[in-house]
Amino acid sequence: MAYFIPVRKNMRDTYRDNYQGVSRLHDDIDRLFNGAMYPGWMRHFGPEHVAAEQADLAPQLDVLSNEEGYFAHIELPGVSPEDVNIKVAENVLTISGEKKNEVKEGMRVHLQERSYGTFSRSLALPEDADAEHIRAFAKDGVLMVEIPRKKPGEVKTRTIEVQRG
Repeated sequence: MAYFIPVRKNMRDTYRDNYQGVSRLHDDIDRLFNGAMYPGWMRHFGPEHVAAEQADLAPQLDVLSNEEGYFAHIELPGVSPEDVNIKVAENVLTISGEKKNEVKEGMRVHLQERSYGTFSRSLALPEDADAEHIRAFAKDGVLMVEIPRKKPGEVKTRTIEVQRG
């Protein structure tokens, strides 16, 4: 069964904070009915798989899949591909970087609504994800990360011998 574990974003706006309560209620009801509210693999994107992570920004993230692999789309407008780091360690994909403030010296800021700073998102990869062949592309302010699935015979299984105590 495929799963990703998104890292909780630093929620600053009240809409998301208010939605969190409704989401928790949805999850409690889902647990009460033994997972019937999420179809199949989607159960693994629920808030119980979300952990906190410190960063200034939390880019929006979509994760999609098909028979060939998984596809993460991360909104990074104004971020140069050179300012993005993608790493895989212990089966966790981490996308981090910085959106730099480009106010030139000598300029006065009269209004600043755009956000700047560091960002980081981490996803635990599913068992069938092929971490060795992950590719990433940046286009029109969206980072697209392609995570191919391993071939069915490539998934490693291990038998563990039971010993007498």
